[in-house]
Amino acid sequence: MTTVLIFSDTHGMPVPRRVSSVAEESDAVIFLGDGITGLGDLMFKKNLHMVLGNGDYPYPGIRTEEVVELDGVKMFICHGHTYRVKYDLLPLALRAKELGCAYAFYGHTHAAQIDEYDGVTLICPGSPTCPHGSAASYVYAVAHAGKFTFKLVNV
Repeated sequence: MTTVLIFSDTHGMPVPRRVSSVAEESDAVIFLGDGITGLGDLMFKKNLHMVLGNGDYPYPGIRTEEVVELDGVKMFICHGHTYRVKYDLLPLALRAKELGCAYAFYGHTHAAQIDEYDGVTLICPGSPTCPHGSAASYVYAVAHAGKFTFKLVNV
């Protein structure tokens, strides 16, 4: 069993204490871009997966998208701007499906949202520091033996 904190779009602001305490207790952390400079001690988390957002400076070894596999669950992670997620989620779903992922996590919109396209679950955790149109939020998930459960949590 692997517990996972997933969040995005902090835009350089310090990670709220509630979110960083969940990160400390989680087996893995996924950051979906736009705010890498504000991650603080989370940058040293052993099982940290992150991607660059459109507001991040390039960092060596950090890409704009990645496939992460935790406890038998494959997920596609990206910031979302290159897939135009503010306008249409279909390109994101198609890319995740092409990579064999049943889940795609993205940011960029700052609004928590869960959708499904052609067997792919698309999840935006919103933003814990600067949400748009929804409460400040993150996703808490558990991966276990190829199964995945998640909950959208308001900060």
